Amino acid sequence: MEGQDGKGNNDSNQKADKRFALWYMGWSSLDKRTTLPMLPWLVAEIRRKSEKNESGPAQAREVQLYLSPPLIRCVPANSSNPSVFIFEHKAQFISRFIHNSHDLSYFAYLIRSQPDNPESEMACHVFKACDPNQVPEVISSIRQVSKAALKEESKPKQESDESFYNSQKFEVLYCGKVTVNHKKAPSTLIDDCIDKFRQHEIERNSSLCEVDEPEPNLNEEELSEVGNGNLDMTSSSSTGSLLGSFECILEDSGFGEQQEIRTRCNSLAGGLQKRPRETGKGSTRRRHASAPNNVQPSDADKNRTMLFQVGRFEVNLISPDTKSVVLEKNFKDISSCSQTDHFGFICRDVVESGPAQYVCYVFQCASESLVDEVMLTLKQAFTTAAALQSSKNQIKLCEACPMHDLHKLCERIEGLYPPRAKLAIQKYLSQLSDNEQVNIFERVQKMKPASDHEENELVILHLRQLCETKQKVHGLKMLLFYSFELAYLVLFLCSGNGEGRKRSLSGCSTDSLTLVPPRRVSWRQKIFLRVASPMSKPSASMQHVDHMDGRELLPLSPRAPQVSPLSPEQGSPADYRALWKKAIHQQILLIRMEKENQRLEASRDELHIRKMKLDYQEVCQCSKEVQALWDRKLSSPCRTKVQWDKEEIHSAVCQGVPKSRRGEVWLLLSQQYRLHHRLPQRQQPPETPYQDLLKQLTAQQHAILVDLGRTFPTHQYFSTQLGAGQLSLYNLLKAYSLLDTEVGYCQGISFVAGLLLLHMSEEQAFDTLKFLMYDLGIRRQYRPDMISLQIQMYQLSRLLHDYHRNVYTHLEEHEICPSLYAAPWFLTLFASQFPLGFVARIFDLLFVQGTEVIFKVALCLLSSHRGEILECDGFESIVDYLKSTIPTLTHSQMEETITKAIKMDISKQLHAYEVEYHVLQDELSDAPPPSEDSDRLDKLEKANAQLKKQNMDLLEKLQAARLKIQTLESSVESFLSRESKMKHLLRSLEQEKASYQKTIERMRSSLPSDAVADVEMTQLKSSTNGKAKETACKKP
Repeated sequence: MEGQDGKGNNDSNQKADKRFALWYMGWSSLDKRTTLPMLPWLVAEIRRKSEKNESGPAQAREVQLYLSPPLIRCVPANSSNPSVFIFEHKAQFISRFIHNSHDLSYFAYLIRSQPDNPESEMACHVFKACDPNQVPEVISSIRQVSKAALKEESKPKQESDESFYNSQKFEVLYCGKVTVNHKKAPSTLIDDCIDKFRQHEIERNSSLCEVDEPEPNLNEEELSEVGNGNLDMTSSSSTGSLLGSFECILEDSGFGEQQEIRTRCNSLAGGLQKRPRETGKGSTRRRHASAPNNVQPSDADKNRTMLFQVGRFEVNLISPDTKSVVLEKNFKDISSCSQTDHFGFICRDVVESGPAQYVCYVFQCASESLVDEVMLTLKQAFTTAAALQSSKNQIKLCEACPMHDLHKLCERIEGLYPPRAKLAIQKYLSQLSDNEQVNIFERVQKMKPASDHEENELVILHLRQLCETKQKVHGLKMLLFYSFELAYLVLFLCSGNGEGRKRSLSGCSTDSLTLVPPRRVSWRQKIFLRVASPMSKPSASMQHVDHMDGRELLPLSPRAPQVSPLSPEQGSPADYRALWKKAIHQQILLIRMEKENQRLEASRDELHIRKMKLDYQEVCQCSKEVQALWDRKLSSPCRTKVQWDKEEIHSAVCQGVPKSRRGEVWLLLSQQYRLHHRLPQRQQPPETPYQDLLKQLTAQQHAILVDLGRTFPTHQYFSTQLGAGQLSLYNLLKAYSLLDTEVGYCQGISFVAGLLLLHMSEEQAFDTLKFLMYDLGIRRQYRPDMISLQIQMYQLSRLLHDYHRNVYTHLEEHEICPSLYAAPWFLTLFASQFPLGFVARIFDLLFVQGTEVIFKVALCLLSSHRGEILECDGFESIVDYLKSTIPTLTHSQMEETITKAIKMDISKQLHAYEVEYHVLQDELSDAPPPSEDSDRLDKLEKANAQLKKQNMDLLEKLQAARLKIQTLESSVESFLSRESKMKHLLRSLEQEKASYQKTIERMRSSLPSDAVADVEMTQLKSSTNGKAKETACKKP
């Protein structure tokens, strides 16, 4: 018993205390105004210092990170004493984790300032793991320790980065918007808006029937009286482009230029799909005479389905078509919400010219229950946001704070491609003074950055230092400014003569209080600034050229500058005409150059996205001869109409498929398959266009949105939450769920669709997905009854039984059926667990061999690992090996598996097993039900239930008896310990008595006889007196 207890305690200590071998890159203190977009740049700064071994707190070293609740301790790796540590802090002080998406081996966490210690400050610690797969385990372990510490101290749960990922998302149909006069609208507002939108649609259709060439660009505002208030109706406009369906949102929501082109993934897909904006905002729009006055009809032909996201402090409206955020409103700007069968919310809308107004945005959902869910989510989000805002004391930044400008810059360049981020940073640098620009440029050039990304990191580093310095001065200025405003207000109120004065309190900086004279710039600095920041605008100091000193004149050149004899007074009309013509030609040339630059940027972004999609290790790389063969086949003009030889296509696929043209090859293979095998008319999919499907709402939106983050979570194209990759995947899955109503959406389809999206466009992927589902028959395994999947599991079991009997017997002994490990292989076509290069090669064979290749690959995997499977001697170990170890194949193992699968032929066996399954199923269904056996079985089940109940009662009694025995044993142990103590005390008293007697005997021997007689007489008298007292006490 003691040995077992000791072992359990050791196990519990091992579970509680964990340690990880990591590289500690360094740390840095943070300003309290540092925001989330600034953090990746701070981590990059610490990482760069550690890699270059610069002096400072960032020194890379090998460490052991001890997790001992509630403490986290960082100990040097070469130290055997855990008490010698680099730093130590409580786990509950960790406020945020940062995981580098560019390099998955790096991670960091922030330590918040302690409220009970005013001298404490925020800090960021950066680590690097030797294995990127170790990082999630480390972060998860730290979070568990932090949660346990918070639970012990009964403190509220800390916030984390997962709030954005845990935000609720719904698919809605944008109906339009209404401008209202009050923030509290009548209860009939939504119904009145819907009626007005329908009326607009009817009037629009009637006007289109009367006019041959209707003008879609109508006036966007209508004044009408609804209820007791005047409402200004506006609906989605038709501008002839995809972005036009919500153009009014972009213009009327107060978005800046950076908001308009903001995308969710590297700002690339939005730049590729974004249409050029129409110029001439003040241009008049012609209207037909029969159209109603000031009415903008809704354009139902455009895709107005959006993703409505309810975040922690804001709501976002995301367009899956343009991969961009078209509307973003903070909770503080939303005044009220309303619902019927539709829903909407009223928010403050800031207009450049004029006061702020209130706008109601109206949306439609797939069902009324979904509307109720959206409104409940909004209510809960508002309550949570209000509680968070009241619980924490945030540091407020005014619009003029330098750290606020840096926050906006980091937010603008977050996820941008490095050259585009560099342009945005240069545009920000142009707003600084000339000395600050020169200082930053010189510091950056001294460090000699090797790439645009490294240069951006260095510039952000120096900008952060500059903004932190400015922030301190700005705080003092604001204190003085508000003191001055308060004093002025007191004097104003006391004097009583302030009727003619007009003064506004502002939260901006005090730059308007002092007049700074323009600074003179030398000719060298002008040349330097033109080269250093080409996007910068000429500063005020550069515009005062006439005030230059003689010492700052430009140097003389070998050729004297030619002074134009023309002057404004002497120019002739012909000269002005020539100048005007030259200016026009230069403007045309400039426009052409800008268009060419945009085309080049779009091409570069497209190449970057393609490179990001195909970022995987290829299996069975193609030779130059095979690549030339596929180039010839793909360039053949009759490839979609003429049937090619099957054996020729099969041999070409077996030799390999080039990764760069794999999507084109798949399309070619699907077209050739359809030429050879024509589906019956009743089995063909509906011929609904892809764009028409995207305009509809799907009832499968929740399941699809949940699985978006689970599909290829480590791949860069799909890792960004609601980024270009996830939005394209959502469009594809949504369209198929609407096309195939019997299947709808099933887990596993997302991995198949995701792999197709990595190699082709959305529409091509949709057509290829229809080919896989209908032509190859994969959709049968996704049906609700999943009978096809059961047949596949039976076929795999029979293959194991016939080809690898020992593996089959070993799995049957431990009751492991194929559905435990092989169901994901068939449902996701191996894409959920295996490397992308291996899965892409399986897809190559799938297009020419059909679903047979799935069985062949599964059988090859099990046969190549049969030795290790037979060595596993338990249920958990076998299942863990099948699910975790087999997918981690080496490159040589993947090539060997593919080669074996190509050579294998099991088509006849699969057909025979399928017939065998149906025969067995028919036999079971035709057999009469055994009534006697069923009655006997019922009796046995009742008896078993009674025995289980008796067993539970006996177990309870046994547990009570064990508890009683334990208490008795503890009491016996206490009695025995007390008895031993009493015996020990008695023994000591007897020894003391014996020593006293010996002393008395010695004293008696030393005394004379008379003295001894007197002592005896005294003892006798004392004993008689004592007896008399006792008798007196006993009497009543």
